[in-house]
Amino acid sequence: MDNINEHIITRHLKEVVIVPEHVERTESAEFRKSKKRLKEDGHYRCWVCGLQENLHVHHVGLEWSLANIGDFEKLKEFLEMFDVYGYGRLLINQPITSVDDIRNMMVLCQEHHTGVNHENGGSGTGIHEITFPIWLIQKLAKDGVHAVPQAGETLKEAEKTVKEHGSD
Repeated sequence: MDNINEHIITRHLKEVVIVPEHVERTESAEFRKSKKRLKEDGHYRCWVCGLQENLHVHHVGLEWSLANIGDFEKLKEFLEMFDVYGYGRLLINQPITSVDDIRNMMVLCQEHHTGVNHENGGSGTGIHEITFPIWLIQKLAKDGVHAVPQAGETLKEAEKTVKEHGSD
């Protein structure tokens, strides 16, 4: 089988989403309770990189603004498969009635939540900026390898890390 040389993929994604009318977002009591539990259980660090500052809590399966059209049974099933912190298994017999349920929460640093890094040829690092499989390689890559240029890193620097480690 022939090798394909290391290369850069550039996509221009056009995303069209119809977001239903909803009330202005406020932090619910359940959201505060979920965030408190994440802290108590030792999960209050970025799920991708482990950073412990500038943290956000992301709705991982069903976005808050789309809650009115979400099917909570489907959400529960999804979160039992994509069980970030183990709460899906722990609470398997309890229904999900809100997007602020702890099973739908993921702690992310600002860079891996809403990070945009268009400087130096970057595309962004946040889950709201790039496709899921490309966002996920930021967690699953070997240490020191950046297939997605990180904040302050040039495209050439990231390319070098992939080239050095890609043929291991």
